[in-house]
Amino acid sequence: MAKSPALSFLAFTTSLQPVRRVWIQAVTLVAANFDVPVPISSAVIMVTRAGEDGIRQGALAEEVGVNHGAMVRIVDQAEAAGYLERRGYGQDRRIRIIHATDKGRALGARLEEEFVRLRKSLLADIPLEEIETATRVLRLFERRITDFLQSGEADR
Repeated sequence: MAKSPALSFLAFTTSLQPVRRVWIQAVTLVAANFDVPVPISSAVIMVTRAGEDGIRQGALAEEVGVNHGAMVRIVDQAEAAGYLERRGYGQDRRIRIIHATDKGRALGARLEEEFVRLRKSLLADIPLEEIETATRVLRLFERRITDFLQSGEADR
């Protein structure tokens, strides 16, 4: 007997949070080996991925999944530890761009190596085509949710 679309949609949407939760637990376990708090290691990873141009503090907060106030504290701690630094953005002193220091880039590279190992151990036996399909579906779902939220339909 074929599943109804409604049941398939329910199974898909209700799997998102549990998968996110256990993924964060796994990443936290790996990051703990570096004696760096997870919020700081998350920020360092995102900043090092942004490259030499750095990343705006607000965009970093969105990438890490925390509010802007929390990101201010995380960057303060990462700066104090020597991993990240804030720089001004041209003439607009309100905008702060976050850059990795040499120490931050070294930590980011080591974390990335461990996360690559983790992903490989968890995903290596899944056909690449299935991973690519799952990624496309998740990104499409994300875009549609974003469009829905921005359209005003959510207010009805």
